[in-house]
Amino acid sequence: MSKIERIEIKAALTASDDGTIEGIAWPFGSVDLVGDEIEPKAFEGAVAPLPLLFQHDEPVGVWDEIKSTAEGLVMKGRLLVNSVARAAEVRSLIVEKAVQGLSIGFVTEKASPRKGGGRLISKLSLKECSVVAVPCNPDARITFAKELNMTASAAENTIDTKALETLEAKMTARLDAIEAKASRLTADNDNEPSAEVETKALNQWLRNGQVDAELKTLVVGTPASGGYTVAPEYSANIVKKLVQLSPMRSIASVMSIGTSKVFIPTLATDAAGGWVTETGARPSSEPTFGQVEIDVHEHAVVIPVSRQLLEDSFIDLSSFLADRIAIKFAQAEATAFVTGDGNGKPSGLLDSENVFTSVTAALDESDLIEKLIELYYSLPSAYAMNGTWAMNRQMMGKIRAAADSTTKGTLWSDSLANGQPARFLGANVVDFPDMANFGASAVPVVFGDFSNYQVVDRIGLDILRDDVTGADNGIVKFRARRRVGGELLLAEAFRTLAVAAA
Repeated sequence: MSKIERIEIKAALTASDDGTIEGIAWPFGSVDLVGDEIEPKAFEGAVAPLPLLFQHDEPVGVWDEIKSTAEGLVMKGRLLVNSVARAAEVRSLIVEKAVQGLSIGFVTEKASPRKGGGRLISKLSLKECSVVAVPCNPDARITFAKELNMTASAAENTIDTKALETLEAKMTARLDAIEAKASRLTADNDNEPSAEVETKALNQWLRNGQVDAELKTLVVGTPASGGYTVAPEYSANIVKKLVQLSPMRSIASVMSIGTSKVFIPTLATDAAGGWVTETGARPSSEPTFGQVEIDVHEHAVVIPVSRQLLEDSFIDLSSFLADRIAIKFAQAEATAFVTGDGNGKPSGLLDSENVFTSVTAALDESDLIEKLIELYYSLPSAYAMNGTWAMNRQMMGKIRAAADSTTKGTLWSDSLANGQPARFLGANVVDFPDMANFGASAVPVVFGDFSNYQVVDRIGLDILRDDVTGADNGIVKFRARRRVGGELLLAEAFRTLAVAAA
């Protein structure tokens, strides 16, 4: 079903004693506050009669005549003041200038992008026109409203003041809410709408690929590829899920940047002082610095969804897609952050270029616990106090089994709380599925302060809806991409367990 859109304008509006109402429903050549402009030819199919509503809610009359003039779309109608109580109230509100706007309700049939934003609507289906309190087109105004004739009989002209006071209170509350919303602080590009509107608009685009007036305020288009940079809340939701799924993200340093690379300064050698006598020369020493250059690399995933699911399902598609995208990204990141070689992907912690102080354990596992204790105490205290053990589940089982004895059982402790990591020698143990198994010449365990591994996110997530390549099988593909980098900052903050060769 097509969606009815509404544009409210501050219109040239008049109302007579008998309820006759006339106004310019759309001034030609004007642009509303979201950048939309409607061409005169768009109203060629509009015919009377049409419903005359109040606030797009209550029927209070009928529009009997619709015509296009040089000034704009002129509409004439009748407020049913003698048969509909609210119609009489609306007429009084117009006379008192409490209500001064018109709003057209229509379905867009043909539109094109306007230079500078918004749409140029060239064809529409006009469904109704309402009298409204808060207009958004500043180019029109109320020019005249005839005063109520109080010389007539009280039975004909007395207004229900109690009802009017109630309506006035409701209108005041609504205007206060709108003013408060308009006054809130927003980003410079004003691209942070409410979560409710964001989810609604994004779901609509995911289902049918249409970009309507709501969605255009939430996304930044990339016309060259046909994709969209999704709204901030959706992107943040995916990052949140990534933190839950990617082990490195949960313990490493993570930062967002707006460029293709970042340079992180590192301390190569510290300043060295010396003991001096009261009048002796003071040694001069300066620290030296290096820097780590971190490039961001693009990772992309394709999520296939059946067209029938998109058409018929009532699920929240944005949440569904966010889950799938986060899982795919997390799987790729988990591997890259551990073993990535920096060639088109992040440089992993165990990249061959990274050299760590290592402790070697026997291949028969006979000295496994002793070597792990040696490894733990070989790491400087400054790093050990924030240290984390990284290994896969198979290695966790080996260590726990080796420690499960009368003399060493207290070294390993499982958490009593759901979702909390186990601890070995008092430090957290985190499951890294991409760490090696225990075997000849393998490196199955890393212990260190993982804040010295830097993850860099290039802000933004692009999604391209592909209706073509899977069409023969009834599939719509969503192609998601983002850019991320990773690099070791300080090797001295880590120690590794190596296994002896066969």
